[in-house]
Amino acid sequence: MLNVALTGNIAAGKSTVLELFRRWGATVVDADALAREAQAPGTEVLTAIAKRFGSDVIGRDGALDRAALRAKVMGDDAALADLNAIVHPAVRRRRDQIVQEARERGDAIVVNDIPLLFEALDPASFDLVILVDAPVAVRRARLRTLRGLAADDADRMIAAQMPAERKRARSHFVIENAGSRDQLEREARRVFDALRRRAAPIEEWASVVLVTSDARDAADLVPALAARCADANIALRRATAKSRGLAKALRADPPSATIATREAQTVARAAWIEAGRPGRFYWLDAAPEENALPLDLRPWGGPRLRLGVNPLA
Repeated sequence: MLNVALTGNIAAGKSTVLELFRRWGATVVDADALAREAQAPGTEVLTAIAKRFGSDVIGRDGALDRAALRAKVMGDDAALADLNAIVHPAVRRRRDQIVQEARERGDAIVVNDIPLLFEALDPASFDLVILVDAPVAVRRARLRTLRGLAADDADRMIAAQMPAERKRARSHFVIENAGSRDQLEREARRVFDALRRRAAPIEEWASVVLVTSDARDAADLVPALAARCADANIALRRATAKSRGLAKALRADPPSATIATREAQTVARAAWIEAGRPGRFYWLDAAPEENALPLDLRPWGGPRLRLGVNPLA
C-alpha cells in the first residue's frame, strides 16, 4: 500500500485535488473530517478546548462555535499552538487507525489530507508527499472572491501559514494550480498516474498468466488487471482452461505467477503442476485463507480481489 500525504496552503486547491483522487479510486483520509469528529459534542477534545479558550466557544447546541474559536487564535501563535496540541493527537490516532484498516483491506493508494503537514507532522512518515500550490496573489484573490473575505483578513490567513516555497523542495510532487479547472485536473492526473505505478503490489512479478474457463469468464477483470500489469511493467498473457498445451506453454515460458478464476482453478492447477510448478499459483477466491494476496484493482476500474495461495507454490 502507498501511504501518501497531500498538503497545500489555504486556497491552493488541495480540496479539489483530493476529490479528484477520491474519484479515481484512492482511499481518502480527510483531516478536516477527522478534526470535526474529534471535536464533536461530548468528546474529551471539545472539553479541553472549552477549558483552554472559554465556554463561549461552545454554541447553545453544545457544538463547537468555529468562528468564535477562530477569532481567539487568529494572529496569536501561542493560542494556535495550544489548540493544535489539543486536537492533533486525537486526529493522528484516528488517522493511524483508518490507514491500518486500509492496509489490512489491501487498498492500493491511501491519500491523507493534511493541511499542516510540515508544521505539525513528520513528512518522512509518509511514502510520498504531494504539494498543491498557487501564487500568493492567486490565493488572495480566491479568498476574497470565493470566501468573501476582506483583503486584510485574507492576508492574515495567508501569513499565518508556512510559505509554500519552503515546502516545495521537501515534496515529491508539486501540483501547480494557477490556471483553469481543466489545467488542474491534468496536473492532478499526471501525479495520480505516477502514484498508480508506484502502488502496484505485484511489482515483483515479471510476467503473469491469467487462466479463465473461456473467453467470457472474468471479462470485466481483464482490462483492470491489464492496466495494473502495464503500470508495473509486467507482461500479461491470457489462456483458457480448454486450451490444449496449457502445461507445455507454462513450461516453455514460465511466468512469475499463474492466476486462475474459480471456474478454471482445477484444470489450471493440474497444468501448473504438470509444468513443474513455475512461479506462484493463485486463484480468485471470495473467502481465502489469511495468507492470501490482496489485489486491489478498484483504481483501475475493477474490484478488490483476494488471491488464494496454493500451498504447493
